Amino acid sequence: MSRTRRTPRRTAVAALLAVAASTAGVVALNSAANAAPTPAPASVSAEPAVGNPDFGSTGQGAEAPIAEEARGAVYSAATSKISRSTVIERAKSWVGIGLDYDWGGRHGGYRTDCSGFVSMAWDLDSSLTTDTFEPRGVVYSIGKSDLKAGDALLDNDGGASGHVVLFEKWANSDHTKYWGFDFTPSGVHHRVYDYPYYPGYGPYAPVRYKNIVDDATTTPPTPSAGMTDLVSADITGDSVDDVVGVEASTGKLWLYKGYSNGTIAPGASRVEIGSGGWNGMSNLAAADFTGDGKDDIVATQESTGKLYLYPGTGSGLGTRKEIGSGGWNGMHDLIGGDFNGDGKADVVGVERSTGKLWLYKGNGTGAISGGSTRVLIGSGGWNGMHDLVGMDVDNDRRTDVVGAESSSGKLFFYKSNGAGLDTRKEIGSAGWNGMNDLIGGDFTSNAYDDLVGVEKSTGKLYLYPGTGSGLGDRKLIGSGGW
Repeated sequence: MSRTRRTPRRTAVAALLAVAASTAGVVALNSAANAAPTPAPASVSAEPAVGNPDFGSTGQGAEAPIAEEARGAVYSAATSKISRSTVIERAKSWVGIGLDYDWGGRHGGYRTDCSGFVSMAWDLDSSLTTDTFEPRGVVYSIGKSDLKAGDALLDNDGGASGHVVLFEKWANSDHTKYWGFDFTPSGVHHRVYDYPYYPGYGPYAPVRYKNIVDDATTTPPTPSAGMTDLVSADITGDSVDDVVGVEASTGKLWLYKGYSNGTIAPGASRVEIGSGGWNGMSNLAAADFTGDGKDDIVATQESTGKLYLYPGTGSGLGTRKEIGSGGWNGMHDLIGGDFNGDGKADVVGVERSTGKLWLYKGNGTGAISGGSTRVLIGSGGWNGMHDLVGMDVDNDRRTDVVGAESSSGKLFFYKSNGAGLDTRKEIGSAGWNGMNDLIGGDFTSNAYDDLVGVEKSTGKLYLYPGTGSGLGDRKLIGSGGW
């Protein structure tokens, strides 16, 4: 791992860092030491502790050629070209599939470390290292203002002192934060970074792969995400679910009030319920975890792996409380709901390293069970699903699981039986890979939960009304910018 020192670039092999394998622990709900002063959490820009496995690297393997059959195309250093969108899609293919950081390991022919990951995304013929990208003539320096999708921020030291981050897009208007990808000891991350990387690391410089090319502009590009991590929650306590989401450019949390006719408040009428820092949180999930009749929100702090509960107040969110002491950034697609029918809200999520689906039972007063008492409800393969949703599809007072299958684009319904999940049923035939940020809730005030999601190609928000066994024809409820 490299530490910032405001001197010319240097090469030094840092000591290997101990990477602690965390399980999702639990602390008492009312621990005063863990309370934050406001609902908005600390930003991920705070300097991380030395040895934090979420940042930097612990070393890199030797250069290794890639077999042609493992690559996306036949390689020629002189003529091979790759589009920016292809680089980003290749990078996304390693996110959330449970890869361990191991510079002696391989996935798809590429080394499973920070530079092997970027070599894979650029479809190189070898897994290079941070100190050989430049000497091999693979990259060249560019300015900050030149950065585009598929470029990188490079600390060109070797071994554990070097690291590389793949750039995707700016996350705010003043270009101090950006969306990107990196492979660290805690896994492959797709998240918001401080420019050029987290404080205390580096130095980093923007570079460009020599064979990357801009995408053709014959079709409109996919709109940049305006909102991320959408979640449905009855924040206002009127028995109609509202839409809550993080604004990517500001990190603020916004409430779009829901109405019983299946519509939501327009952007001009939205209400700010989190003042900033929410782009450092992930896996937002909602339910009434405290048993007071008002929905609460739980979220993972990416920089620490802790799980926090933000209690609903009827008009917004109260002071957060830590309910999971660490390891929660090793989970994805968290959803809230009463999955076992005991009248208490639980948390369900996918374990990245195994693809298993776990249930953390709620106690009805704002706490959940720890890793040692969690219940397995899906034995594997859940890394192949995306945008999992908790919703009571059939109105039996138990929360079911709905999710899209990445390989087919189909939407599946997994009925809760109180102890686990029944055999899945297809409720959407194809095209669901074109949707993201799926959320479920009662937006129409009838007997069945509905599904809401963002269409990637347009940024529009659609509602799919629940029918009791599946979904009806969709309805536009957000005209763009989602």
